[in-house]
Amino acid sequence: KPFIVVATENPVEMEGTYPLPEAQVDRFLFKLWLDYPEDHEEVEIMRRQLSGESPSVEAITSAEELLAAQRIMNMVYIDDRILKYIRDLIIKTRNHPQIALGCGPRASLTLMKCSKARASILGRSYVTPDDVRALIIPALNHRILLKPEAELEGLDTKSVLKTIVEDIPVPI
Repeated sequence: KPFIVVATENPVEMEGTYPLPEAQVDRFLFKLWLDYPEDHEEVEIMRRQLSGESPSVEAITSAEELLAAQRIMNMVYIDDRILKYIRDLIIKTRNHPQIALGCGPRASLTLMKCSKARASILGRSYVTPDDVRALIIPALNHRILLKPEAELEGLDTKSVLKTIVEDIPVPI
């Protein structure tokens, strides 16, 4: 403990790779995108390569510290109104006109836990709607499949999730 897996995906080169089934994709907490390095960072990468400098990786935390952080996160309060807000967001993905496959119950649990973690990281003992809203795209974008018509219109999962966030009233 804790059990953590980080996976990468090459969205450009698909030859020799196969997309994961939806049930497997649903088990990943987040899907994040990394941009290209900044201009100065790319030059630094080249300089390090020229100098023969080997990249080093250093631990920034320990398993014990991660488990302690999880215990603290579990103590963060989440009001029933926030739980219902999460439920409403998830349900909207299931009956949205541009979504072919919406989120399952695992998405609700993910959004709840991640919102609690964000509140804890920000030094709060309670979850706000802003915590939920800040995490909806990384937590849900890989869990929905758009209808072909939506993709033909140029929509992507991020834009559809943004409309869902705008459509669902924020609890007061």
